[in-house]
Amino acid sequence: MSRYFCAAIVGISIVCAGLAHAGGFVIGRYSGEFLSLGAGARALAMGGAAVANPAPAASSYYNPSALAGFRGGEVEFMHASQFDNLFTYDYLALAKTMPNGLTGGITALYTRVGDIPETRKADPNQPLSDANRVLVSRTTSDNELALIASVGKVAAHGWRVGGNAKLLYKSVARESAYGLGFDVGVGRTFGSALNVGMVARDLTSSVLAWSTGRTEAILPSIAVGGSWNRSVSALNARIGVAADLDGHFESRGQAELVSAGPLSVEPRVGAEYIIANTVALRGGMNGRQPAFGAGLRLAMVNVNAAFQNHTDLGWTNRVSMAVNW
Repeated sequence: MSRYFCAAIVGISIVCAGLAHAGGFVIGRYSGEFLSLGAGARALAMGGAAVANPAPAASSYYNPSALAGFRGGEVEFMHASQFDNLFTYDYLALAKTMPNGLTGGITALYTRVGDIPETRKADPNQPLSDANRVLVSRTTSDNELALIASVGKVAAHGWRVGGNAKLLYKSVARESAYGLGFDVGVGRTFGSALNVGMVARDLTSSVLAWSTGRTEAILPSIAVGGSWNRSVSALNARIGVAADLDGHFESRGQAELVSAGPLSVEPRVGAEYIIANTVALRGGMNGRQPAFGAGLRLAMVNVNAAFQNHTDLGWTNRVSMAVNW
């Protein structure tokens, strides 16, 4: 990680500390929720357990240190549309080898909720009544965008290090917000089968400055994970298992399975079975919610599908396509 990236983190930390001391921050409990929707159907089919060993293009999202050591290039795209197209989610990522032993990544995440009604009373100066009903004056939308620039490098003693710089944008009706945040990650491979990783997200409390004058903070979170992979030569196959613990310094409601004071923890586990490096079968648990999926690799193209369950919204599906070279 370059000295410029480290200096930027220190500078942002000082500014954030000053704002917090001055009372300039409001903790936005769901301000960063759109950043937790997952990236790539492979990881989603495994319950979202990908901190230790994500796909190359998805490394910027799950753990930027996993970019280190990747040689070549990969681009991945995923689109999801739900509830009669009221909610859409798009993910696009690129990982590419850079000079000086670096690997870079660029990721875009975009969500949109449309057809949100804005209402008013027929006569704003009169109280609500049967004769003065609420009318829909117009419809609007909620838009959330994150642009993530990442870099990873192999460090001393086999460790991998990486970092993200995130530019955030939101708009709701006539108001908008801009924000900035940083993530850092580390990882290492032990032997030929075991990978471990850790990532600290929104390290300096990512901030969102609204056009209304309100400033929201996305609190830091920490995720640790491990994965184990082994070839089964007799079956011309490979098996892998992964597990993550995602810790947040805030209450996560029904999502949290473990709570220790201000820290809530969400576990994720998954497994995959890959046949002839072509067909993959996957399954996992994201907290209490099951997930499963499959993948197909043909030459440079890799297509993955994931099905996830939600307590209130039922089953949803994700399909992503990656091209590597």
